This record gives sequence, structure tokens and C-alpha cells, in this order.
Amino acid sequence: MNEKTASLVRLMNKIYRCTQVYTDEALEKFQLSSGTYPYLMVLSRCEGISQKQISKELNVDKAMSARVIKKLIELGYVEKQEDEKDCRACKLFLTDKAKSIVPEIKNDINKWIGFITEGFDEEENEFVADYLEKVLFNAKRYRKNDKEEI
Repeated sequence: MNEKTASLVRLMNKIYRCTQVYTDEALEKFQLSSGTYPYLMVLSRCEGISQKQISKELNVDKAMSARVIKKLIELGYVEKQEDEKDCRACKLFLTDKAKSIVPEIKNDINKWIGFITEGFDEEENEFVADYLEKVLFNAKRYRKNDKEEI
């Protein structure tokens, strides 16, 4: 394995940290952070999903989702409705307040993508996205196999 490939994890961590700093600053005006806005993005695509489903979609544990969803409810961005089919489960929905800021959040995220891909042509963008999807697939596969062995 060459040195550049060996530094992959270090580079991904640095990119992740830079992204956190940017999103924390950009979304502070909404009292959101890099850890909370993804929930709104998922709900903007899939309203009415359960907390369990959103945890799976974001690849986080249920306890983390419970804390974030509680905060989003307190901020007035998310509301829970009891699932008629399963009284133990709740469906999650964006409030009008959240729906009004989703376009601005997407704009802020797109600005960041523009910053980090500056100078890339379309082919390079596609290559990087495909590459990172493969890395994520392998990481999830490892995590799943690791849990099965326990």
C-alpha cells in the first residue's frame, strides 16, 4: 500500500472536521449543527418515517437519534405523530418552520460542496463521488460483519 493510500483515513477525518466547522458556523443562525441538520434533510425527503428508520438512514444509534429529535422538537422543527398501526412507534414530520429553512440549509451545503470541489470538472466530481460511495459501502459492510461476529 502506498503512502497516499495509507493516509486515506487521516484525509477523510480532516475533511469531515472541516465540514463540521463549516456547517456549524453556517447553520448557527438556525440553532442547528453538523449533527442535527442531517435529520431535517432526511425528513425533507421522507416525511412520516420512524425514529428507527431515520437512525438506520443516518447510520447512527437510536439513543443519538432520540437526543437529536428531542432537540429538534424543542426548536420547533420536528413534530411526532403516533403511528396508527403501531402505538409504540411515532412518525416524524417537519414543521412549517423547518420547511421554510430547508432550502437555505441546502444552499449552505451546496456552497460547501462548491468550495471543496473547486477546480474539479464533472468527470472528477463523479469519480470522487463513486469512489467515496465504494469506501462507505465497504465500511458499512465491515461494521455489519463485525456486529454479526459478536
